[in-house]
Amino acid sequence: MSESQEIREIKRVFAGLQTLYHTSFPKSDPSLIHDLLRRLQKNPDIPPIYMVEVFTKPGVNPEGAKKYIFEKTGMVPAIYENGTLFVTNQKLTLEMLREISDSNDVLEVAGEYTGNITARGSSHVHSDDCPLRNLDYAY
Repeated sequence: MSESQEIREIKRVFAGLQTLYHTSFPKSDPSLIHDLLRRLQKNPDIPPIYMVEVFTKPGVNPEGAKKYIFEKTGMVPAIYENGTLFVTNQKLTLEMLREISDSNDVLEVAGEYTGNITARGSSHVHSDDCPLRNLDYAY
């Protein structure tokens, strides 16, 4: 059974969307971007709340980063991995995600929708061969 033209078109457009995610937000988990877009489309006036995990380069001043995150979000991040992982439950917009992703000190941004301010800890792992950087990675 061969694929219909409609299915091939869906696959082509999806591949293009994934490329656009990677181009526009190269350090961000495509699943986070997609989920955020879906929630903002449903209710554009209310930024959804996510547990945002930001992996940074070693050597970032944890206290300075904590202060910066607090000033931007009003939330104090939990700090893990010897000061290279900052976890915050916060409202998130595409503009905020872009600002986080564009930081020179940031290696990767991941996260999950929580819907409210919770006390969850980190749930993602960063590695030098991070699959999020590989467009062939299957989610």
